[in-house]
Amino acid sequence: MEPNDDRQLRDLLQEWQTPAIPASLEQRVFKPHRSWGFLLHGSIRVPVPVLYCLIALLMFAGWRMSVRTSQTAPCVANCDHTTSGAC
Repeated sequence: MEPNDDRQLRDLLQEWQTPAIPASLEQRVFKPHRSWGFLLHGSIRVPVPVLYCLIALLMFAGWRMSVRTSQTAPCVANCDHTTSGAC
């Protein structure tokens, strides 16, 4: 068979028969989707560096929120401090 002779290849492809599709494959492909089941039992693959960045971001945001609330917390006692913000 020569590289440029596609007549033989065309004849071979016309003779070739595909194998029968098993019923189990069709059931797996066309199974009913349970959207709520995915939320309970599903998983999402996340690369480890992305996960580490998300954890670091959440830790930073929590730290910033704790610093912000501790600095702006009002004084609850009647203080007579001469220094402002000592309460």
